[in-house]
Amino acid sequence: MYDVLLVDDEPLAIEGLKLLVNWEKYGFRITGTCENGEEAIRHILSDPPDLVVTDIRMPVMDGLRLIEETREKAERAPMFVIMSGYDDFDYALRAMRLGVSNYLTKPVADDEAEEMLRSLSERLEEKSKQAQIAREREAQRERRALAFLLFGSEEQRQDALPELGRLSASARSWIYVRIKTEAPFLPSVRNAVRSLEEQSGCRMVEAGNFSLGAAIGSDTGSAEEAARTFAERLLKALPPESRGRIRMAAGRSVANPEELKASLESAEEAAKFLFFSEEELVVFADVKDRELSCDPSVLGLADRIAALTESGGEDEIRAAIQEAFERFEARLTLPELVETFATRVAVRCASMCEELGGDAEETLRRSPFFGSVANRRDLGATQRLLEGFCLAFRTEASRLRERNSGGIQAQVADFLRNHYTQTFTIRELAEMFYVHPVYLGQSFTRRYGMGIAEFVHDLRIEEACQLLQGSDLPSGVIAERLGYKAYQHFLKQFEKKTGTKPAEYRARAFG
Repeated sequence: MYDVLLVDDEPLAIEGLKLLVNWEKYGFRITGTCENGEEAIRHILSDPPDLVVTDIRMPVMDGLRLIEETREKAERAPMFVIMSGYDDFDYALRAMRLGVSNYLTKPVADDEAEEMLRSLSERLEEKSKQAQIAREREAQRERRALAFLLFGSEEQRQDALPELGRLSASARSWIYVRIKTEAPFLPSVRNAVRSLEEQSGCRMVEAGNFSLGAAIGSDTGSAEEAARTFAERLLKALPPESRGRIRMAAGRSVANPEELKASLESAEEAAKFLFFSEEELVVFADVKDRELSCDPSVLGLADRIAALTESGGEDEIRAAIQEAFERFEARLTLPELVETFATRVAVRCASMCEELGGDAEETLRRSPFFGSVANRRDLGATQRLLEGFCLAFRTEASRLRERNSGGIQAQVADFLRNHYTQTFTIRELAEMFYVHPVYLGQSFTRRYGMGIAEFVHDLRIEEACQLLQGSDLPSGVIAERLGYKAYQHFLKQFEKKTGTKPAEYRARAFG
């Protein structure tokens, strides 16, 4: 809707305009009325309308003087329409030379007014489009300049500085907010940040894979509070399913955009504390006096945990991992060191796998600490991923020892573990291993406590759980990759084995 200000010293004339003209039909609404030009100029300067409809002859300040002063004083001048009698035609001509958009002859006819509003509405719409295009071009130049300033070469940084002049003048302090998310949510996060640019005094910065930044200016209050307000607005603007998938870190406050590199660097420091926090935002000012531990002695626990996957029980493995991560939390161990710890456990398990005659590369491939990993990872998520990997490898180590001990059933089980994405009948398996189908089915069930079909489902659902935790693949793709021709069949087996749906399992794994 376009805002309209009516200016006339005759109250009846204003009432007539309100009643006789269908303003809303053409996208207008009357937001104010004034009795003379002096009152109107105050209104225009404090609350600029899109259109001013004014009489020419008025006391204190007439319509012509109102137009002249508005052109001189207003930062954004509205369109003007003048009203005059037939004997004021010379005044109307002078007004037209001042850039008036149209004029109405008193008494105003409703058909004449509506035709004028239709024309003005089209002009305002085009003017609005052009202004939006201009704003977007300016914003694009500023985003590009900020990206060069923060991530470009020295030459690019120098070239970017002139483009930041308007931003420098628009706020008294600035802060950089680093935004980290996962691939499926990146488009919605990017769109949400773009939608907040005008209302939050910020500019989006592309900062690499699954990462965006926002340069936020504050004209009142602290830049840190501006960052918190931005984070709240961003989370509200995102769809519900993306909550908990967005992590933000704000750097230190700086005086102008040219210094944002320092804010970016401190934001990266603050981001390390997200590893120990369940909050979506960490501000550098809140953690600048805290220190992260980089004591490498904690890596010794990795060998103990890896050894337990071969010789210990499930409870022992869980307890050892819990002990290690409690120590990480108490000491605020550097996130990179925790990742190194988890990787070391995986490498030691791969080495044991090779000693037992297994596939070490496959063990590493199944590890959530190699290849494609979740982009939102904190201490709790890392602990859960490591525990899941260790318990799975314990089962693998047991299988390898069993295979080495011989037996048709163990050979079949080992074959299925390597080919569970394919489909075999029990007759086909029996022919491969030169045994009778009935004997194979009965002896396999006695040894493993389940039939061959259920054994395969267990393997598939175990792999599905790993993929849901360690990749961004949709559950439909995962089902097809695991050999399920019908998604509903996969869904039924997944719910049977885990007690939950795939989407809920993934959300809980990172919640």
